[in-house]
Amino acid sequence: MAGRKKKSDFLSKFLIFLSLVLFGFMLGGNLNEIKNAKMISWMGRGSLSGTISPKELEKKLQDKDFVLINVHTPYEGEIAKTDTFIEYDSIKANTARLPADKNAKIVLYCKSGNMSSQALKTLKSMGYTNVYHLSGGMDAWKKAGYEILDLSDLPNQVLPEEGFVLPVSWGDIATRLIELGVIDKTKFEKAVIMGEAEKAVFEGKSDTPIRIDSKNSQFVVDLLWALGLAQKSLVYDKGPMGTRYKNEAGNFASTGGWNLAVGSAMNYYNKFELIGLSEDEQQRVYDIASNIYRPCCGNHTAFPDCNHGMAALAAIELMVKKGLSDDEIYKNILKLNSFWFPSNYLTVATYFARQGINWDKVDAKKVLGSNFSSGQGAAKIAKEVGPLPFETRYGGSCGA
Repeated sequence: MAGRKKKSDFLSKFLIFLSLVLFGFMLGGNLNEIKNAKMISWMGRGSLSGTISPKELEKKLQDKDFVLINVHTPYEGEIAKTDTFIEYDSIKANTARLPADKNAKIVLYCKSGNMSSQALKTLKSMGYTNVYHLSGGMDAWKKAGYEILDLSDLPNQVLPEEGFVLPVSWGDIATRLIELGVIDKTKFEKAVIMGEAEKAVFEGKSDTPIRIDSKNSQFVVDLLWALGLAQKSLVYDKGPMGTRYKNEAGNFASTGGWNLAVGSAMNYYNKFELIGLSEDEQQRVYDIASNIYRPCCGNHTAFPDCNHGMAALAAIELMVKKGLSDDEIYKNILKLNSFWFPSNYLTVATYFARQGINWDKVDAKKVLGSNFSSGQGAAKIAKEVGPLPFETRYGGSCGA
Protein backbone atom coordinates (compact mmCIF):
# COMPACT_ATOMS: atom_id res chain seq x y z
CA MET A 1 0.00 0.00 0.00
CA ALA A 2 2.81 2.35 0.91
CA GLY A 3 4.42 1.72 -2.48
CA ARG A 4 1.22 2.52 -4.30
CA LYS A 5 0.84 5.74 -2.27
CA LYS A 6 4.35 6.88 -3.17
CA LYS A 7 3.73 6.09 -6.80
CA SER A 8 0.45 8.00 -6.70
CA ASP A 9 2.12 11.04 -5.05
CA PHE A 10 4.88 11.04 -7.67
CA LEU A 11 2.32 10.87 -10.48
CA SER A 12 0.34 13.74 -8.97
CA LYS A 13 3.43 15.91 -8.64
CA PHE A 14 4.48 15.09 -12.20
CA LEU A 15 1.05 16.02 -13.54
CA ILE A 16 1.15 19.32 -11.60
CA PHE A 17 4.62 20.06 -13.01
CA LEU A 18 3.47 19.19 -16.53
CA SER A 19 0.42 21.44 -16.12
CA LEU A 20 2.62 24.34 -15.04
CA VAL A 21 4.90 23.85 -18.05
CA LEU A 22 1.94 23.77 -20.42
CA PHE A 23 0.41 26.84 -18.72
CA GLY A 24 3.70 28.73 -19.07
CA PHE A 25 3.94 27.82 -22.74
CA MET A 26 0.39 28.90 -23.38
CA LEU A 27 0.92 32.11 -21.39
CA GLY A 28 4.03 32.87 -23.43
CA GLY A 29 2.06 32.42 -26.61
CA ASN A 30 -0.69 34.64 -25.29
CA LEU A 31 1.86 37.33 -24.35
CA ASN A 32 3.17 37.25 -27.89
CA GLU A 33 -0.37 37.57 -29.16
CA ILE A 34 -0.97 40.49 -26.79
CA LYS A 35 2.28 42.12 -27.92
CA ASN A 36 1.36 41.61 -31.58
CA ALA A 37 -2.12 42.97 -30.91
CA LYS A 38 -0.60 46.12 -29.40
CA MET A 39 1.64 46.52 -32.42
CA ILE A 40 -1.35 46.19 -34.72
CA SER A 41 -3.39 48.65 -32.68
CA TRP A 42 -0.52 51.19 -32.75
CA MET A 43 0.45 51.07 -36.42
CA GLY A 44 -2.23 49.03 -38.17
CA ARG A 45 -1.99 45.51 -39.53
CA GLY A 46 0.75 46.34 -42.00
CA SER A 47 3.05 47.09 -39.06
CA LEU A 48 3.82 43.42 -38.49
CA SER A 49 5.75 43.45 -41.77
CA GLY A 50 7.66 46.52 -40.62
CA THR A 51 5.80 48.98 -42.84
CA ILE A 52 3.38 51.80 -42.22
CA SER A 53 1.15 53.43 -44.80
CA PRO A 54 0.99 57.21 -45.38
CA LYS A 55 -2.55 57.26 -43.97
CA GLU A 56 -1.49 55.44 -40.80
CA LEU A 57 1.52 57.71 -40.33
CA GLU A 58 -0.52 60.87 -40.84
CA LYS A 59 -2.97 59.71 -38.19
CA LYS A 60 -0.23 58.87 -35.70
CA LEU A 61 1.51 62.22 -36.24
CA GLN A 62 -1.55 63.94 -34.80
CA ASP A 63 -0.72 62.45 -31.40
CA LYS A 64 2.95 61.64 -31.90
CA ASP A 65 4.60 59.20 -29.47
CA PHE A 66 7.43 57.87 -31.63
CA VAL A 67 10.75 58.97 -33.14
CA LEU A 68 10.50 59.99 -36.80
CA ILE A 69 13.78 59.75 -38.73
CA ASN A 70 14.51 60.89 -42.28
CA VAL A 71 17.19 58.54 -43.67
CA HIS A 72 17.20 59.80 -47.26
CA THR A 73 20.40 61.11 -48.83
CA PRO A 74 20.86 63.63 -50.28
CA TYR A 75 18.26 65.87 -48.66
CA GLU A 76 15.12 66.10 -50.81
CA GLY A 77 12.56 67.31 -48.33
CA GLU A 78 11.01 66.23 -45.05
CA ILE A 79 7.78 65.35 -43.33
CA ALA A 80 6.63 67.73 -40.59
CA LYS A 81 7.59 66.69 -37.03
CA THR A 82 10.73 64.85 -38.21
CA ASP A 83 12.99 64.41 -35.19
CA THR A 84 16.35 63.89 -36.85
CA PHE A 85 18.19 63.16 -40.09
CA ILE A 86 20.50 60.16 -40.34
CA GLU A 87 21.72 58.86 -43.69
CA TYR A 88 20.50 55.31 -44.22
CA ASP A 89 24.04 53.93 -44.62
CA SER A 90 25.38 55.79 -41.55
CA ILE A 91 22.99 54.40 -38.94
CA LYS A 92 25.64 52.50 -36.96
CA ALA A 93 27.96 55.50 -36.98
CA ASN A 94 25.23 57.65 -35.41
CA THR A 95 24.05 55.54 -32.49
CA ALA A 96 24.20 58.59 -30.21
CA ARG A 97 21.30 60.10 -32.17
CA LEU A 98 19.14 57.00 -31.76
CA PRO A 99 16.90 56.26 -28.76
CA ALA A 100 18.75 54.51 -25.95
CA ASP A 101 15.70 52.30 -25.36
CA LYS A 102 15.82 49.44 -27.87
CA ASN A 103 12.03 49.07 -27.51
CA ALA A 104 11.33 52.70 -28.45
CA LYS A 105 8.93 53.24 -31.34
CA ILE A 106 10.81 54.40 -34.43
CA VAL A 107 9.51 55.26 -37.89
CA LEU A 108 11.95 55.69 -40.77
CA TYR A 109 11.32 57.25 -44.15
CA CYS A 110 13.14 58.21 -47.34
CA LYS A 111 12.02 59.25 -50.81
CA SER A 112 10.82 55.92 -52.22
CA GLY A 113 11.02 53.43 -49.32
CA ASN A 114 14.21 51.72 -50.51
CA MET A 115 16.71 53.46 -48.22
CA SER A 116 14.36 53.29 -45.25
CA SER A 117 13.86 49.54 -45.70
CA GLN A 118 17.65 49.08 -45.60
CA ALA A 119 17.88 51.31 -42.53
CA LEU A 120 15.14 49.26 -40.87
CA LYS A 121 17.18 46.07 -41.33
CA THR A 122 20.20 47.80 -39.82
CA LEU A 123 18.26 48.94 -36.76
CA LYS A 124 16.80 45.47 -36.23
CA SER A 125 20.30 43.98 -36.44
CA MET A 126 21.27 46.45 -33.68
CA GLY A 127 18.54 45.09 -31.41
CA TYR A 128 15.75 47.60 -31.99
CA THR A 129 12.41 45.79 -31.76
CA ASN A 130 9.77 48.42 -32.55
CA VAL A 131 10.91 49.81 -35.91
CA TYR A 132 8.81 50.62 -38.98
CA HIS A 133 9.35 52.40 -42.27
CA LEU A 134 7.02 54.42 -44.48
CA SER A 135 5.86 52.30 -47.38
CA GLY A 136 6.62 54.11 -50.64
CA GLY A 137 8.43 56.91 -48.81
CA MET A 138 7.83 60.60 -49.46
CA ASP A 139 6.65 59.80 -52.99
CA ALA A 140 3.74 57.82 -51.58
CA TRP A 141 3.18 60.47 -48.90
CA LYS A 142 2.76 63.18 -51.56
CA LYS A 143 0.63 60.90 -53.74
CA ALA A 144 -1.70 60.44 -50.76
CA GLY A 145 -2.18 64.21 -50.68
CA TYR A 146 0.07 65.06 -47.75
CA GLU A 147 2.60 67.89 -47.69
CA ILE A 148 6.38 67.62 -48.01
CA LEU A 149 8.39 70.48 -46.55
CA ASP A 150 11.34 71.12 -48.88
CA LEU A 151 14.11 73.13 -47.24
CA SER A 152 16.76 72.30 -49.83
CA ASP A 153 16.94 75.92 -51.03
CA LEU A 154 17.40 77.39 -47.55
CA PRO A 155 21.21 77.56 -47.75
CA ASN A 156 20.93 79.63 -50.91
CA GLN A 157 18.42 81.95 -49.25
CA VAL A 158 20.45 82.47 -46.08
CA LEU A 159 23.91 82.31 -47.67
CA PRO A 160 23.59 83.06 -51.39
CA GLU A 161 26.70 82.26 -53.42
CA GLU A 162 26.75 85.80 -54.79
CA GLY A 163 26.58 87.18 -51.25
CA PHE A 164 24.88 90.37 -50.11
CA VAL A 165 25.51 94.00 -50.94
CA LEU A 166 25.01 96.54 -48.17
CA PRO A 167 23.78 100.05 -49.04
CA VAL A 168 26.96 101.69 -47.69
CA SER A 169 30.41 102.04 -49.25
CA TRP A 170 33.93 101.41 -47.96
CA GLY A 171 35.17 104.70 -49.34
CA ASP A 172 38.63 105.53 -47.97
CA ILE A 173 38.10 103.75 -44.64
CA ALA A 174 40.99 101.31 -45.13
CA THR A 175 43.59 103.92 -46.11
CA ARG A 176 42.60 106.20 -43.22
CA LEU A 177 42.89 103.34 -40.73
CA ILE A 178 46.32 102.51 -42.14
CA GLU A 179 47.46 106.15 -41.88
CA LEU A 180 46.34 106.30 -38.24
CA GLY A 181 48.08 103.01 -37.36
CA VAL A 182 44.87 101.21 -36.46
CA ILE A 183 45.83 98.78 -39.22
CA ASP A 184 49.40 97.71 -39.85
CA LYS A 185 49.26 97.19 -43.62
CA THR A 186 51.92 94.48 -43.69
CA LYS A 187 50.33 92.49 -40.85
CA PHE A 188 46.87 92.77 -42.39
CA GLU A 189 48.02 91.58 -45.82
CA LYS A 190 49.69 88.54 -44.24
CA ALA A 191 46.74 87.66 -42.01
CA VAL A 192 43.77 88.21 -44.33
CA ILE A 193 43.13 86.58 -47.70
CA MET A 194 42.09 89.21 -50.24
CA GLY A 195 40.79 88.94 -53.79
CA GLU A 196 41.15 91.71 -56.35
CA ALA A 197 38.04 93.52 -55.10
CA GLU A 198 39.28 93.44 -51.50
CA LYS A 199 42.75 94.62 -52.53
CA ALA A 200 41.15 97.58 -54.32
CA VAL A 201 39.22 98.44 -51.15
CA PHE A 202 42.38 98.07 -49.07
CA GLU A 203 44.26 100.41 -51.39
CA GLY A 204 41.47 102.99 -51.21
CA LYS A 205 40.73 102.66 -54.93
CA SER A 206 37.16 101.47 -54.57
CA ASP A 207 34.04 103.29 -53.51
CA THR A 208 31.76 100.36 -54.27
CA PRO A 209 29.20 99.20 -51.68
CA ILE A 210 30.27 96.78 -48.97
CA ARG A 211 29.69 93.22 -50.18
CA ILE A 212 29.97 90.04 -48.14
CA ASP A 213 30.05 86.41 -49.30
CA SER A 214 31.55 83.14 -48.11
CA LYS A 215 34.98 84.00 -49.51
CA ASN A 216 35.49 87.49 -48.11
CA SER A 217 33.60 87.28 -44.80
CA GLN A 218 36.84 87.40 -42.79
CA PHE A 219 38.05 90.47 -44.71
CA VAL A 220 34.75 92.23 -44.01
CA VAL A 221 34.75 91.41 -40.30
CA ASP A 222 38.40 92.46 -39.85
CA LEU A 223 38.11 95.79 -41.66
CA LEU A 224 34.85 96.65 -39.87
CA TRP A 225 36.43 95.49 -36.60
CA ALA A 226 39.25 98.01 -36.98
CA LEU A 227 36.76 100.76 -37.77
CA GLY A 228 34.55 99.85 -34.80
CA LEU A 229 37.57 99.86 -32.49
CA ALA A 230 38.81 103.32 -33.48
CA GLN A 231 35.54 105.19 -34.06
CA LYS A 232 34.43 107.33 -31.11
CA SER A 233 31.18 105.88 -29.84
CA LEU A 234 28.62 106.45 -27.13
CA VAL A 235 28.70 102.66 -26.77
CA TYR A 236 32.18 102.92 -25.22
CA ASP A 237 31.09 105.59 -22.76
CA LYS A 238 27.54 104.52 -21.85
CA GLY A 239 27.76 100.76 -22.41
CA PRO A 240 29.33 98.07 -20.17
CA MET A 241 32.83 98.67 -21.58
CA GLY A 242 32.68 102.30 -20.40
CA THR A 243 30.95 101.68 -17.07
CA ARG A 244 31.11 98.29 -15.37
CA TYR A 245 34.27 97.21 -17.22
CA LYS A 246 35.88 100.60 -17.77
CA ASN A 247 39.13 99.57 -16.08
CA GLU A 248 39.21 96.29 -17.98
CA ALA A 249 38.37 97.60 -21.45
CA GLY A 250 41.68 96.39 -22.89
CA ASN A 251 41.17 92.79 -21.78
CA PHE A 252 38.42 91.78 -24.19
CA ALA A 253 38.79 89.78 -27.40
CA SER A 254 37.76 92.84 -29.40
CA THR A 255 40.44 95.07 -27.91
CA GLY A 256 43.32 92.94 -26.68
CA GLY A 257 42.60 90.53 -29.53
CA TRP A 258 43.19 93.11 -32.27
CA ASN A 259 46.82 92.32 -33.11
CA LEU A 260 46.89 93.87 -36.58
CA ALA A 261 47.57 97.41 -35.34
CA VAL A 262 50.81 99.34 -35.06
CA GLY A 263 51.51 98.81 -31.37
CA SER A 264 48.73 98.31 -28.81
CA ALA A 265 45.09 98.28 -29.93
CA MET A 266 44.19 100.43 -26.93
CA ASN A 267 46.17 103.31 -28.44
CA TYR A 268 43.32 103.66 -30.93
CA TYR A 269 40.30 102.54 -28.91
CA ASN A 270 37.40 105.06 -29.02
CA LYS A 271 39.72 107.80 -30.33
CA PHE A 272 38.73 109.10 -33.76
CA GLU A 273 35.77 110.80 -35.45
CA LEU A 274 36.09 108.68 -38.58
CA ILE A 275 32.38 108.74 -39.42
CA GLY A 276 31.30 112.00 -37.84
CA LEU A 277 28.10 111.10 -36.00
CA SER A 278 25.92 113.69 -34.27
CA GLU A 279 24.71 113.20 -30.68
CA ASP A 280 21.34 112.03 -31.93
CA GLU A 281 22.99 109.61 -34.34
CA GLN A 282 25.24 108.30 -31.56
CA GLN A 283 22.18 107.66 -29.40
CA ARG A 284 20.46 105.88 -32.28
CA VAL A 285 23.52 103.69 -32.82
CA TYR A 286 23.48 102.81 -29.11
CA ASP A 287 19.77 101.96 -29.12
CA ILE A 288 19.99 99.73 -32.20
CA ALA A 289 23.19 98.03 -30.97
CA SER A 290 21.49 97.21 -27.66
CA ASN A 291 18.99 95.03 -29.56
CA ILE A 292 21.49 93.08 -31.68
CA TYR A 293 23.09 89.90 -30.32
CA ARG A 294 25.58 87.38 -31.70
CA PRO A 295 25.65 83.59 -31.23
CA CYS A 296 29.25 83.46 -29.97
CA CYS A 297 28.24 84.87 -26.56
CA GLY A 298 25.36 86.30 -24.56
CA ASN A 299 26.16 89.97 -25.09
CA HIS A 300 24.50 92.57 -27.29
CA THR A 301 26.40 94.84 -29.68
CA ALA A 302 26.38 97.75 -27.20
CA PHE A 303 28.80 95.47 -25.35
CA PRO A 304 31.14 94.63 -28.27
CA ASP A 305 33.58 92.38 -26.45
CA CYS A 306 34.50 90.31 -29.54
CA ASN A 307 35.41 90.97 -33.17
CA HIS A 308 31.93 90.29 -34.54
CA GLY A 309 30.33 92.65 -32.05
CA MET A 310 32.77 95.44 -32.82
CA ALA A 311 32.41 94.87 -36.57
CA ALA A 312 28.60 94.96 -36.29
CA LEU A 313 28.89 98.21 -34.32
CA ALA A 314 30.89 99.79 -37.16
CA ALA A 315 28.32 98.61 -39.71
CA ILE A 316 25.51 100.15 -37.65
CA GLU A 317 27.43 103.43 -37.44
CA LEU A 318 27.94 103.55 -41.20
CA MET A 319 24.28 102.84 -41.89
CA VAL A 320 22.99 105.35 -39.32
CA LYS A 321 25.21 107.98 -40.91
CA LYS A 322 23.76 107.04 -44.30
CA GLY A 323 20.27 107.68 -42.92
CA LEU A 324 18.91 104.14 -43.30
CA SER A 325 15.80 103.17 -41.35
CA ASP A 326 16.00 100.91 -38.31
CA ASP A 327 14.32 98.13 -40.27
CA GLU A 328 16.91 98.36 -43.07
CA ILE A 329 19.76 98.34 -40.57
CA TYR A 330 18.47 95.23 -38.80
CA LYS A 331 18.04 93.43 -42.12
CA ASN A 332 21.59 94.26 -43.20
CA ILE A 333 23.16 93.27 -39.88
CA LEU A 334 21.30 89.95 -40.18
CA LYS A 335 22.99 89.46 -43.58
CA LEU A 336 26.40 90.06 -42.01
CA ASN A 337 25.69 87.79 -39.04
CA SER A 338 24.49 85.05 -41.37
CA PHE A 339 27.86 84.84 -43.10
CA TRP A 340 29.74 85.17 -39.82
CA PHE A 341 27.65 82.46 -38.12
CA PRO A 342 26.24 80.35 -40.98
CA SER A 343 25.26 77.27 -39.01
CA ASN A 344 23.36 79.32 -36.45
CA TYR A 345 21.29 81.18 -38.99
CA LEU A 346 20.58 78.11 -41.12
CA THR A 347 19.20 76.65 -37.91
CA VAL A 348 17.08 79.73 -37.27
CA ALA A 349 15.88 79.73 -40.89
CA THR A 350 14.92 76.06 -40.53
CA TYR A 351 13.02 76.87 -37.33
CA PHE A 352 10.93 79.51 -39.12
CA ALA A 353 10.51 77.46 -42.31
CA ARG A 354 8.97 74.64 -40.31
CA GLN A 355 6.44 77.18 -39.06
CA GLY A 356 5.65 78.23 -42.62
CA ILE A 357 7.62 81.50 -42.53
CA ASN A 358 10.05 82.12 -45.41
CA TRP A 359 13.47 83.54 -44.57
CA ASP A 360 12.81 86.74 -46.54
CA LYS A 361 9.68 87.33 -44.44
CA VAL A 362 11.20 86.95 -40.97
CA ASP A 363 11.41 89.93 -38.63
CA ALA A 364 15.15 90.72 -38.65
CA LYS A 365 14.98 92.62 -35.35
CA LYS A 366 13.30 89.63 -33.71
CA VAL A 367 15.89 87.22 -35.12
CA LEU A 368 18.78 89.41 -33.92
CA GLY A 369 17.31 89.55 -30.41
CA SER A 370 18.47 87.44 -27.48
CA ASN A 371 15.90 84.68 -28.04
CA PHE A 372 17.53 83.69 -31.34
CA SER A 373 20.95 85.33 -31.66
CA SER A 374 22.52 85.24 -28.20
CA GLY A 375 24.63 82.22 -27.36
CA GLN A 376 21.94 80.95 -25.00
CA GLY A 377 19.09 81.64 -27.42
CA ALA A 378 20.92 80.03 -30.33
CA ALA A 379 21.60 76.90 -28.25
CA LYS A 380 17.92 76.62 -27.33
CA ILE A 381 16.80 76.95 -30.95
CA ALA A 382 19.43 74.44 -32.08
CA LYS A 383 18.13 71.92 -29.56
CA GLU A 384 14.58 72.42 -30.75
CA VAL A 385 15.46 72.19 -34.45
CA GLY A 386 17.86 69.25 -34.11
CA PRO A 387 20.57 68.26 -36.61
CA LEU A 388 20.43 70.11 -39.90
CA PRO A 389 20.36 68.32 -43.25
CA PHE A 390 22.76 70.96 -44.61
CA GLU A 391 26.53 71.25 -44.48
CA THR A 392 28.18 74.49 -43.37
CA ARG A 393 31.77 74.85 -44.39
CA TYR A 394 32.66 78.39 -43.52
CA GLY A 395 32.32 81.09 -40.91
CA GLY A 396 34.47 83.47 -38.93
CA SER A 397 35.99 83.03 -35.51
CA CYS A 398 36.52 85.54 -32.73
CA GLY A 399 40.07 86.51 -33.67
CA ALA A 400 42.15 88.27 -36.28
